[in-house]
Amino acid sequence: MRRSQFGRRTAVRAVCAAIAGTMLWAGSMQVFAAQKFDPAFYAATYADVVSVLGTDANALYNHYLTYGQKEGRMPCAGASGGAEVDGIADTSVTVTAQQTASEGIVPMDQLANYKSIKKKMTNEEFQAAYDAALEIVQPLVGLSAEDQLTEIQKTLRARFDNGMAYSTSTDHYNDPYGYLILGAASCAGSARTTGLCLNMLGYSYEHVNENQWTHQWCRVNLDGTYWICDPYGLYTGPEPSAYGHPYL
Repeated sequence: MRRSQFGRRTAVRAVCAAIAGTMLWAGSMQVFAAQKFDPAFYAATYADVVSVLGTDANALYNHYLTYGQKEGRMPCAGASGGAEVDGIADTSVTVTAQQTASEGIVPMDQLANYKSIKKKMTNEEFQAAYDAALEIVQPLVGLSAEDQLTEIQKTLRARFDNGMAYSTSTDHYNDPYGYLILGAASCAGSARTTGLCLNMLGYSYEHVNENQWTHQWCRVNLDGTYWICDPYGLYTGPEPSAYGHPYL
């Protein structure tokens, strides 16, 4: 009888030990499982990366896998440097005013033509348009003024040529939200989107023919010479005469 009880006790202890070992192993797996990459954390922590790649989540994720992990960068809050990751966390990247100012970008609330650019956008819509424009202008920091204007015009024109629709009736047809987020805009929307990019790089501008039913563009004073920056009008360069346009 004693042997039988001893055997049963031994068996129970063995089963408990096995269960405990399984739970410990499972717990260890949870602790050391790969975490999700947090693009918002990565952007907020590594301004040097954002200044080159912008805030696109996939671009930041690829940077971490290619370079950041080897450099010992942290993929998310609380992670160790160079930690393994498994996919991208569902977080939005918000670039702060302090970050943008430190990278040569004017914060949204300090834009020279703020009221004209905002038009009827909500604050949330304006922020979305600003974030989209940030990806356009960040790579241009440090270039000459002429090159910056040329690249803005080329990039925005390419966006139109790659599937945008010209419209004077859809929602936000005359502001950057329509151009950069909804993908439909008039020349007024093109001019305000161009102006947003210019303001972000520190240029004030004049919106030629603003709020009129005729072609519109941005007029920029570059050291006493007025330049046109006009994605829809397919021209960037010195104006031929005061308020003149070479293609009109």
